[in-house]
Amino acid sequence: MQRRQYASELAFRNIGITFNVYSDGAGIEKVFPFDMIPRIVNPSEWNFLQQGLKQRVEALNLFIDDIYHKQLILKEKIVPEEILYSSKGFLKQCIGINPPKGIWNHISGIDLIRDKDGSYYVLEDNLRTPSGVSYVLENRLIMKRIFPTLFESYNVHPIDDYPHRLLEALQYLSNQHEPTVVVLTPGTYNSAYFEHSFLAQQMGIELVKGRDLVVINGYVNMRTTRGFERIDVIYAHVGK
Repeated sequence: MQRRQYASELAFRNIGITFNVYSDGAGIEKVFPFDMIPRIVNPSEWNFLQQGLKQRVEALNLFIDDIYHKQLILKEKIVPEEILYSSKGFLKQCIGINPPKGIWNHISGIDLIRDKDGSYYVLEDNLRTPSGVSYVLENRLIMKRIFPTLFESYNVHPIDDYPHRLLEALQYLSNQHEPTVVVLTPGTYNSAYFEHSFLAQQMGIELVKGRDLVVINGYVNMRTTRGFERIDVIYAHVGK
């Protein structure tokens, strides 16, 4: 077990799967923690969770749409006004805006915890620029390497189609036939840069910084070796 644990940590370091906790003051990149003992969720349990999460994401989208339009949830005093208006995430400039396809929370990172009685609870909803899916995908690859027979013995649900599904979701937001999608990153010194570069590479799209972009005739363009190229959808991983 120790040998396999060491092999997994070495693989993570060689691939570059690290993160940085800025608050600890050390500024040292750390290898993402990896637990070799998987948490197995049986199909019936997962189907129940999946239905609840889909319902939750839809409800969150309706909530955001309501607070930027009719604000019925405030008028009916379900949510106190002071909670909404004191939130840094609430932008008055967005009141009345209708996003493409009516979608506000395009990618949702829902953190789940499991209580001692076996029940699942939502710890928090991450709707701005949730990070971490690259670690999930790489964890699965590492697990397959160090325990190859495990996945032959169990009918494990695959997750390697996530980048394709993500690209489809981003392309769906544009009315163009073949929209150009990019991932916007602050750069290599950002704690989630591995995720930015990983997702761009897996989706087969460009990874850009702010200095790569320019607005021409009302449209965002990126600088390329062939000149400026129009961008239709930006997956922005800047600002938290």
